Amino acid sequence: MNLDIRPFVRAAQTAFVLTVVSFSIDVLPVAAQVREDVRAVLVTGASSGIGLRMTEVLSENGFFVYAGARKAADLERLNSMANVKSVRLDVTVQSEIDAAAELIQAEGRGLFGLINNAGVSVMGPLIELREEDMDFQLDVNLFGPYRVTKAFADLLIQSEGRIMNVSSIAGILSGPFSGPYSMSKHGIEAYTDALAAELARFNVAVTAVEPGNYKSQILASMVKRMEETGYSAAGSRYGSMLDLITGPLDRSQYQEPDDVAQAALDFLTSEVPKRRYMVVPNQSEATLTIRQAMQELAQLNAGHAFSHNRDELVQMLDQALAQRQSSAPQSTQTATGVGLHQAALEGNLPAIRQLIAAGADLDERDPFGSTPLIVAATFGHAEVAQALLEAGADLDQQNNEGATALFTAALFCRTEIVAALLDKGADKSIRNNTGSTALDVVTVPFDAMKEIYDFLGVALEPYGLKLDYERIKMTRPRIAEMLR
Repeated sequence: MNLDIRPFVRAAQTAFVLTVVSFSIDVLPVAAQVREDVRAVLVTGASSGIGLRMTEVLSENGFFVYAGARKAADLERLNSMANVKSVRLDVTVQSEIDAAAELIQAEGRGLFGLINNAGVSVMGPLIELREEDMDFQLDVNLFGPYRVTKAFADLLIQSEGRIMNVSSIAGILSGPFSGPYSMSKHGIEAYTDALAAELARFNVAVTAVEPGNYKSQILASMVKRMEETGYSAAGSRYGSMLDLITGPLDRSQYQEPDDVAQAALDFLTSEVPKRRYMVVPNQSEATLTIRQAMQELAQLNAGHAFSHNRDELVQMLDQALAQRQSSAPQSTQTATGVGLHQAALEGNLPAIRQLIAAGADLDERDPFGSTPLIVAATFGHAEVAQALLEAGADLDQQNNEGATALFTAALFCRTEIVAALLDKGADKSIRNNTGSTALDVVTVPFDAMKEIYDFLGVALEPYGLKLDYERIKMTRPRIAEMLR
């Protein structure tokens, strides 16, 4: 058999890591915070605007706030507030970050929350912008949260705490001359998703808040820096950036950022915090942002071999909307809040039976297309798989990469599950998106597959996956005979 293993390696990494890890992140419960002595929160960039309002709201609602700022006058003003302690903190200076971490550690309160709010704005045409200006933009807005989060990770893991990254609707929207700022905030969107995936195993929740236009000092600070660094429009193809800035530089025409601060309070107190909080002052900003996200979806879907039709896109949207519901109806969760995917992940047979009796959708898919049956096959929970099969779960449902439960069970050499699927009539001929069948994955030489198993073993071990290579080597020929 002449089977090119390279596309299969890529498909396996995507199909199993994304479909399994992604739903695990969504269904693993975030531990409720009950210890008052760890309800301390660090807010960076707390001297004005959104950061100051967050500091005020949180300190008034039961949190002790460590308020990060750079200037002595701001530190003194913040320090005079009740339940607030100012901390000298420039997110671009590692020594100040380290000193802040040592101080908070020594204080003994622990740290339940981190709000990465400090931010700046740079404006200019991308083909003319000085590299030092781009460095400044990314150093504060993107590398700042990276540095601070890394420094406080141990405290946040100890408290099973929460991290909010202040992004912007500019992380979705962009346009002429706002490229540097939008690049930094689009980066924060990706950073948030990756960080959430990595910290889920420690029950640390991570979110991004995307504010629209609210009152702040960010434009005034930008203009001050441009003047201090000798900005000149001489020779520009686009004219003066300063001439494009209209309205009061302190953005006093906009609303106070009260809603953004309330989003931070919700994130830190909710039993089911959201992954994203888009907070805008009017309908037009909300519509503009959502339309842009949908436009990008349409562009991604257009004109290639694997495009989805309208009905498929609508179905995917419905699934995504259902996934975002903060509390599922009784038909899709047990009384303790365990859903089908989580029960399948844990091998929780009583919960599976309860959900089946309650009429749960046995073929429920997460945004990446994984079903409970595929999950049970991945983690080798044969009794759960059997219960789902007996209740009528779809044998041949494919995830977004084309893998079925049979394909998954074959890959991980789950003999009992493969037999149960075949007994129920599972289709052996189905190919995944790279053209491989379940038989292919057990007839390719093991050495060629080892890269996949190594990758999956590391990625899924925190969720309970145990790979016994000797067992897999011995079982592959038997699985192949069953599939022929």
